[in-house]
Parts: sequence; structure tokens; C-alpha cells
Amino acid sequence: MSKTVLVAGKNSGDADRFSEGFVSLSRQIVETEEVVFPDEKPVRKTIAERKAELAAFEEEKTVQSQSGICTFEWNKASALSARNLVLQAENFFGSLDEAVLYFDEEFYASRAEKMDASEISKTCDELILGFQYLAVEVLSRFEKKYTDRPFALTFILKEGPNVLDVLRSPAIKNGTVSVASPLVAAAASAFASFAENIAALYGDEPYVNIVLVRGDSSMEEARKDDVLSRWLGGFLDSLDELKSKLTARKSISWVKPGSKKAGGGFSLFRK
Repeated sequence: MSKTVLVAGKNSGDADRFSEGFVSLSRQIVETEEVVFPDEKPVRKTIAERKAELAAFEEEKTVQSQSGICTFEWNKASALSARNLVLQAENFFGSLDEAVLYFDEEFYASRAEKMDASEISKTCDELILGFQYLAVEVLSRFEKKYTDRPFALTFILKEGPNVLDVLRSPAIKNGTVSVASPLVAAAASAFASFAENIAALYGDEPYVNIVLVRGDSSMEEARKDDVLSRWLGGFLDSLDELKSKLTARKSISWVKPGSKKAGGGFSLFRK
């Protein structure tokens, strides 16, 4: 049976390779698209212009649905936008079965600008608040739509080096990897703590399996996004074969990319 998965953490385009792995496993994908606020005041449009824009939007989504990948805007600083994103994902494909919140530390490090007040605000909005708003909305929706089969919420933390790591091991800074600033490193820690505590709080609820995945680019299954998503898709599919859902005790442990499927034995670790 085809599943619909919401992938959040990288904008459409940057998330395409990760989505490709899921598509190969008969999943329909909803990616996020960054909201861009115009500098100029909006121009008042005629009814005809608004209808034309709506028709163009609907045509675009129809084309996207045929590829199995659709994109919707997500304002990470807005709780309302998180709710709309979840509802749009469900309405477009008719269901929402899984959600993946993906924190790629090295990717975010490569995009980080200088550390100032503006960057602090941006980092909190995009790398902390956004994930928390969305996780709460996904869980709320899963609870409302639950019948007899649990949904799945996955937190992926793909770690990269930060400035403290470089101080301890200078050879890390070799020009081939992006080094996370204190802001990105702090956001990664916040993501990990939030994920663990969500797993502890919701892990025994009947309507959701919480899966925590942690790895880095030194791991073969985590190095490429399409390989990572193919493994994850298979792992999530194996949850459906379990006689009972994951417990909170199992959910709070991090799974290494490439671990055996659920039911065949976990490869777990706590950092």
C-alpha cells in the first residue's frame, strides 16, 4: 500500500535526493518550500488575476502529483503555517502516514552566515521553533486520524563537526567539510533533546511509532541522502510487521543508519 510521507528539514530542491529514495519504495512525498516575503508592498490584484494564479497553482500541483512529489510552503517561524502544511499534505494525497524531521548539521553549517543578532533569530526560527511546531502538529493530526495502525514520526540527526570539534582535532578543518557555528551546534543539541523527550512522552501512545535516527557522513548508509531514505523507508515498513508497536523504552534510543529492520533486531545506542 502506498504511503504519504512529509519530509521537512531541507527545502524542495535540496531535499530531492532524499525524496528519490522514498519514491523508489512506493511513497508519495510532500517536501517543504521556504516562504519568501517580498520587500515591496503587495499589489492589489483583480479577480481575473487571482483566478489565473489559482488555476496555475492547481495545474502545477497536478503535474507534481504525477511525479509522486509535491511541495508546499512552510514558514518555520509560524505555528499556523505548520498546521496548514500538515493539512495540505494530507488533503493533497488523501492521507498522511509518516513524517520525517531531518536535521542535517553539516548542510545547515554550509548555509550559516556570520554570527550576529539577526542570525541568532533566524537560527532559532528555522532550526528550533520550526521543528517543534511541526512535530506537535503532526502528532496532533496522527492522534485524530488514528484507527488501528500507528503512524510514524522520525527524527533524523545527521551530525557534522562544530568549532569545538575542530579545536580538539584541528585536522577536521580540511576544507572539504563545513564546520557548524555555535548557533548551529546549539540547535543540533536542541533537536536531539527535543526528539528524545518527544519519544519519552509519546512513545507509549497507540497512534504513533517514534523513531530516532542518528549518524554522520562516515557511515555508508548516511553519506548519501537517497541511500539513507531507502534504508529508512524499509525500516519503517518493517514496523508494520511487528505484533505490537514500539514502546517508549525502545523509542528513546537512537537507531544507526543501516541497522537491521525492526523485528529482526535493533542496532541502538545512546550518546
